[in-house]
Amino acid sequence: MSSTYSTSLKLELIGNGDQSGTWGTTTNNNLGTLLEQAITGVQSITMSNADYTLSNYNGTSDEARNAVLFVSGTNSAIRKIVAPQGQNKLYTIFNNTTGGYAITIGAPTGTAVTIPSGVTATVFTNGSDFYSAQTGSAGNFTVNGTLTATGVTDTGPLTATTIGGTTITASTQFTGPGTGLTGTASSLTVGTATTATTATSAAAITNSGGWSVTPSGTKLYFNYNGTNVASLDSSGNLIALANVTAYGTP
Repeated sequence: MSSTYSTSLKLELIGNGDQSGTWGTTTNNNLGTLLEQAITGVQSITMSNADYTLSNYNGTSDEARNAVLFVSGTNSAIRKIVAPQGQNKLYTIFNNTTGGYAITIGAPTGTAVTIPSGVTATVFTNGSDFYSAQTGSAGNFTVNGTLTATGVTDTGPLTATTIGGTTITASTQFTGPGTGLTGTASSLTVGTATTATTATSAAAITNSGGWSVTPSGTKLYFNYNGTNVASLDSSGNLIALANVTAYGTP
């Protein structure tokens, strides 16, 4: 019988009774070269402002079998790494190209995954479509450096030492000592939040009930539905649009 080859890793499968006296060479190549590529291999790829098709061979070293793809070169548009069709695979890919463009990885047909410039991503394929392997966390997730995101949706309490940005929106609450909402924020929208511990440098604190508190000069203005109903200055003077009741029940 002639040798055949495994579907995804292209390992040589020796036919029954074949390669007498030489089967050890084939087995060592399968185990010592090809499987090492698939598990620990790091393949450098240089793009030249064009799509790049990974080499894919039966029973010998190639690019597609490697675990990690280190992609460099210069692109002036989004370019694609073309992986083999019909082969299951897990890849870690570093987009180290210059030019500032994303790259994509996918088979000739099916969905692809986009990897922004400078980003390392892990993807997997079922042989036709590619998927991101990093769409969520099953437990707590800790970032020890700086987290940069184009958009953050927080469905529960968000706790941080420092949060900065042009607009900060929370649907629940900002918690923890030293929350430190600082930076050049032009607005801080609390939504249905029950607590906003610190709002340094924010122009206004608002909620969906129609209330806002806005600093201006030496005064704090309390606004309800577009009308300033009270102000408090730095000397402690309180001015109200209507009556002020002391020792009453709010």
